[in-house]
Amino acid sequence: MYLPKEDLQCGVFDSTILRRGHVKSQDRRVVYYELELFHTAGGTSYVEEGYYPTRRGMLLCAKPGQIRHSDFPVRCSFLRIKAGLDADVDRLLSAAPDCFYIEDDDKIEELMGLLAKMGSYSVSSASQELNTMRMNAGLMEILYRCMRLWQGSHETVVEQSVNQIVRDAYEYINENFSGDCALKDIANALHISPNHLHTMFRQSTGSTPYETVSQRRIEKAKKLIVTGEMTMSQIALETGFCSQSHFNKVFKEKTGQTPIAYRRSLLEEY
Repeated sequence: MYLPKEDLQCGVFDSTILRRGHVKSQDRRVVYYELELFHTAGGTSYVEEGYYPTRRGMLLCAKPGQIRHSDFPVRCSFLRIKAGLDADVDRLLSAAPDCFYIEDDDKIEELMGLLAKMGSYSVSSASQELNTMRMNAGLMEILYRCMRLWQGSHETVVEQSVNQIVRDAYEYINENFSGDCALKDIANALHISPNHLHTMFRQSTGSTPYETVSQRRIEKAKKLIVTGEMTMSQIALETGFCSQSHFNKVFKEKTGQTPIAYRRSLLEEY
């Protein structure tokens, strides 16, 4: 393997410096293979249909032809490798998962150190031939370490990223179901599109975000009905329903009884 220095780009991207005042990047089609190792949590990276909440140790590998963008803030070390120059490199990177979360902090530090060395070679005052040799040697070491991490990882990575989004959605619902908790509100809070949130949530849980919000509201309504201290209209507003009629409709759909009938049944049991 021997890649010319000009076909290897490396450095550090920090959106708070290079994209100050921006909340996201524009969609773009990837040209090079793009390896990115994220330093901190904060934003979200989108590659094709994948949505990956960024955190320290997230390793992204975008391929030529893919569409991607990021929600800021993000800070990462990056390495861009021109496609078509080495068949083995193309084969390895084409088969790599779009995203992998490194859990071992020592491995994160080692990979960050290797990427930093690559960056120093790219600006070194040494001869171009020497720097190109150093960068190729560094690239081989980085790809070897990435290959060891990636082996058998694709299904696990996708499951982790989806499960994290669903867990975050559940947390948002549990904290906000009595207020603004429409699908778009949850999606905006998680920095993903409403349609994809709906799809991932339903595939993972068997119910939609709306159904889960409604269930949380009904659970709270039942507790308030038991106390007998509030009117039905007050309970409707307290649990996030827009009106008592909407509350009555959803409550009956979920329990088979109207709120008044439910309260009556509790009194009869007593």
